[in-house]
Amino acid sequence: MPDKNITFEIREYLGVISQHDSGWNKELNIISWNGQSPKYDLRDWDPHHERMSRGITLHPGEMRKLVDLYFASNNRKTVEEGQNQELKKRERQAEFRKAYVEKKQETTIEAVEKDALEGALPPEEESAEDSLDAASRIESEPSAPLTEYQTGKRQETSLAESF
Repeated sequence: MPDKNITFEIREYLGVISQHDSGWNKELNIISWNGQSPKYDLRDWDPHHERMSRGITLHPGEMRKLVDLYFASNNRKTVEEGQNQELKKRERQAEFRKAYVEKKQETTIEAVEKDALEGALPPEEESAEDSLDAASRIESEPSAPLTEYQTGKRQETSLAESF
């Protein structure tokens, strides 16, 4: 293979895509090869741009197509991720609603069962303490005739006065 002298001129430095431990950088530049029209160039370069690895050179139309393909793929993934997140959100909301309805039904069923049980129970019997309280109230409030009889001050009323 004949030894060709390839010349290049970096017309515009666009940026470093990645950096290797060896100090070489994967760069995107606009380069003119052998005095031709400039093209996009993606390849590894040494730190002083004296040596380069194999790379890829794209015309402006090819670069636009590459960028369009990238964005189409990225947008599709973004839309799919958004749809998946929305689906998961709706599933969580449905689970929450279901749990809420079940809890509400359980509370209602418990209340109905409690009312049914209370209606089915016989009336509560008075306890001994309740009976003693009632008896002490009766003893502390004597009626008027009993008081008169106990004190001996029974008043005789005539039959005419009682009408």
